[in-house]
Amino acid sequence: PLPEEVENLLQIVAIKRLCIQAGADKVDAGPKGAVVSFRNDTFANPAGLIDFIQTQVGTVSLRPDHKLVYRRIWEDPPARLNGVKHLMGELAAVAAG
Repeated sequence: PLPEEVENLLQIVAIKRLCIQAGADKVDAGPKGAVVSFRNDTFANPAGLIDFIQTQVGTVSLRPDHKLVYRRIWEDPPARLNGVKHLMGELAAVAAG
């Protein structure tokens, strides 16, 4: 088995790839969720992003500064990594149309 540090590195590399696909410039994740900033404050598929937000009623919102807020409870770092990877995978799929 791989050491935990190597597993974390592989997860982060996968998340970075998904961020590129989603057009995300920055992701801040903590125990209460994540905030995603998009490159040039734009998203490749705005209509798809609105649909995504509407399907996540009460847990996802778009702030006036064009940052996406994703509310989740992530108790520990592995849960946070998995949660961010899941979120960025969904956003990459929405961006692809």
